[in-house]
Amino acid sequence: MYTEKVQVYLLSILPAMGYGLDSVSFTNENNTNYLRAFIFREDGQDMGVNDCATVSRRLSKWLDKEDFIPDEYILEVCSLGFKDHPGDVFEGESYGGVEPGGQGSASQGQEAEQSEIILPGAVPEEVRAEHKEKKE
Repeated sequence: MYTEKVQVYLLSILPAMGYGLDSVSFTNENNTNYLRAFIFREDGQDMGVNDCATVSRRLSKWLDKEDFIPDEYILEVCSLGFKDHPGDVFEGESYGGVEPGGQGSASQGQEAEQSEIILPGAVPEEVRAEHKEKKE
């Protein structure tokens, strides 16, 4: 599936960038597909919008180049929101913002995917709950 390929790519680039990967998911919510990557900083510092934006831009370029997801989707790079407990998603400080990461380019007749940087205060409660259930 799509998530495995994205996970392999992220695991190959994130450590050199100073980040870790918690998980990757591809879900359909209200007839919209979402590709989500949940990341954290390896140095224990709090995540900021620029951290998510940096990873989102690099991932988006790679996804455009590889072009292996035939469906339209929204890319979200999400912060775990705290520094010491990867895996216990969204249990820390809330940053409360969403910043568009840009439109991906379309190829092979696809519509362009959207990209967002999501920080914990902006992620809908049902998404946080679903992600936490999957981790348990």
